[in-house]
Amino acid sequence: MVYRVGHKERDVTDQERQKAEELISRLEISVGQIFPRDGGNAGLITTMIQTLNGLRSLLGVVRPH
Repeated sequence: MVYRVGHKERDVTDQERQKAEELISRLEISVGQIFPRDGGNAGLITTMIQTLNGLRSLLGVVRPH
């Protein structure tokens, strides 16, 4: 995978991809622990999940099953 930093393109190493997966997974777990999940938190949780999914897509980090 290649991503842009400023005007330069750079390959993402396997180690960087693994670290990104670990960090995103930790954030997903934290989002899942937000309570209550209704009212004002529902919109916040939805936005956080969508943002993390977008980050996964951008970095090419697939969610493990």
